[in-house]
Amino acid sequence: MSSTIIVPAAVSAPPAPQNGPSDWSEAVRGNAFSNIERLGQWIGGTNIPANNDPSGSFAPVASQSLGTGSTPPTIHVLVHGWAPGYRSVVDAQNGSVLWWGANADLDGAWPSDFAWLPASAPSLQINSTGLLQSIVAQDSQAIVLAYSWLDDSATDKGFLDLTEVYQSEAYTHVNGLRLADALEQAIASSFWNTHTGLLHLIGHSHGSKVASVAALTLQQRGYRVAHLTILDSPESELTLEANGANLLGFYLEQAQIADPSFDCAAGAFVDNYASYFGVGYTGGSQLGNIVEVALQPSEIFAIDKPGDRHGYAATWYGGAAAGAASQDEPPLGLAWPPAPKDYQPALNQNWPGGASEHAQWKLQAGTPIGSVFSYGYAPLTVKTDWGEGNVSGDPSTTLLFGPASGAWPAYSIFKGGYDNALDGDGYGVAFDLSWTAPQAGDYLVVTVESPDDGGQEVIAVLDGQSAFSGTTSVAVNSDASSVFSALSLYVYFLAAEGNTTGSVAISNFRTVTVADAEGRLRARRLAAAAAKTAETVPEADSEVAL
Repeated sequence: MSSTIIVPAAVSAPPAPQNGPSDWSEAVRGNAFSNIERLGQWIGGTNIPANNDPSGSFAPVASQSLGTGSTPPTIHVLVHGWAPGYRSVVDAQNGSVLWWGANADLDGAWPSDFAWLPASAPSLQINSTGLLQSIVAQDSQAIVLAYSWLDDSATDKGFLDLTEVYQSEAYTHVNGLRLADALEQAIASSFWNTHTGLLHLIGHSHGSKVASVAALTLQQRGYRVAHLTILDSPESELTLEANGANLLGFYLEQAQIADPSFDCAAGAFVDNYASYFGVGYTGGSQLGNIVEVALQPSEIFAIDKPGDRHGYAATWYGGAAAGAASQDEPPLGLAWPPAPKDYQPALNQNWPGGASEHAQWKLQAGTPIGSVFSYGYAPLTVKTDWGEGNVSGDPSTTLLFGPASGAWPAYSIFKGGYDNALDGDGYGVAFDLSWTAPQAGDYLVVTVESPDDGGQEVIAVLDGQSAFSGTTSVAVNSDASSVFSALSLYVYFLAAEGNTTGSVAISNFRTVTVADAEGRLRARRLAAAAAKTAETVPEADSEVAL
């Protein structure tokens, strides 16, 4: 069932099309790795790397090398998220840098180093080791992997500036497909055929979407995913309004999620931890099976430490199993499943008595203390403005993109228009995508209007090197709204040089709506609509007014 293409050499970024978006050179990148090369196996045990350098604690992963035997160990995979401020590191290596590589540090600091370093707050310890070591401590026989997409998730701007966060989000879906393919390659076929082989995917930040897309893709290919852990997936209004939200509700509703109240329930056990950007999920029947944990890092991290609050879901999860045991509290974190008997509607970190080691690991069931989002979907009418190159079909049914004629690089381009009401709940665009005869060097890029300046910005990049089989459903965050004219959407397809047969089909456009129980999102939308309308309505002519 694998559709993986092994590529021995890096694929360069596609050249910008004429009159393409201004952020193309920053947001559309090459690919230096085959899918399996993005996996690294943690071989550091429970040790903390010397000088904080993780490079000696990872080993490459070979095809069909993992999970062999009649009773294979559990395989855990950790996926990092957005890497703000690390773009210069990636560019200095021409994209050939892995998360744990010796060349991945910025002034001695690696991104998402909660994976292998201890974590603490000013008033207490969170995890005495890293998350990877915590997995080994919990299960000494486990196979522990990490997945790197640092070359795609790194941006120039730091954590306090969300203007570039959409560039990381644009690569979440393709890296989910890559991860699924890499695991299909790396894990022995016998692992999938035994009931004892368990696969656990863990994602932090944008990495939670990578892990979720991978889990859904593997399920759709007929493979069992036992456990999916979501660590502070960016969903809040801060990321929604920056085109940086994961919209995980869209993907999770398609997945098979196990009912935690039944030991033998089919599907994946899914636990979700919100600490800063994250939210709880509600809506479809699948979302109701998620074990929700609402953390409250504001008790131990000041308001000017948003990065620590965002990372707390990951550091807390790493320390939770040992921490809860040390305080005689019920099992938590890596000790799940099973979840506690009383876990609905959410398990809240209320810090009874204030910040303390005991209070940190004491969760109480009740109404969620954080935001809870629901997701909806409706058909989206996309009207054709124009097409260029080899584009056929209609967005109401199927758009088909093929190699354009003429000297390479020749793009096939579609420009369409759609509406998103100022006072509506539309925060995303979704579509179905299938790729025929993909090749390394093929690229598909989708752009929408920026919610800030109205210019086009890249919100999805997929490439032929990361080939996938069948159809994949993509959801992209788009906060822009229309006033007097439709919003513009562009799709660019570039076939690899010499590829004359490949094609991409896009169909089933729909709007992704997002709402919260408190009504905060709607209130912000209405306030923004009022301000935008006031800016666009011309002043009355004084003579007419008289």
